Amino acid sequence: MLANWKNFCALSLSALLAVGLSFGVNMGSVCRLAALAGARTFYLDASSSQALRVNEITLENWSRIRGESVRFARAKEKSAEEIARETLALYNAELLYVEEACGVQSFYAFSPELFQGVCVDGKTVNLHIAVSDGAVAVGSPIIFDGF
Repeated sequence: MLANWKNFCALSLSALLAVGLSFGVNMGSVCRLAALAGARTFYLDASSSQALRVNEITLENWSRIRGESVRFARAKEKSAEEIARETLALYNAELLYVEEACGVQSFYAFSPELFQGVCVDGKTVNLHIAVSDGAVAVGSPIIFDGF
């Protein structure tokens, strides 16, 4: 009888550990821009401007995340191109487009490591880097808020 109880406890503990590890791996894969420090926004339910925006992942919303963005202060000693190059290298991304509007340089790229992309001018984009005089915003698949 004692052997059966030990087997049951060991099996139960193993199952709980497996579920916990699986949950941890899934949570880690949701935050794709974890290498960047700053104010984080997650896009829920849609990878479009219609997405609900939240600043924290909870148990209720982690499976609904379809994208994210991170905003941080710009290091004045770095050019927009340097910031973009470093971010592209960080995510093994290929630069697709560059545009400038209203004092903001935007770099659009594709990385196999990030969220599914959106179609921009016929190409799949899943990394958007926006650099202004005082701030940087990085989003995947793109930044859906103003910058």
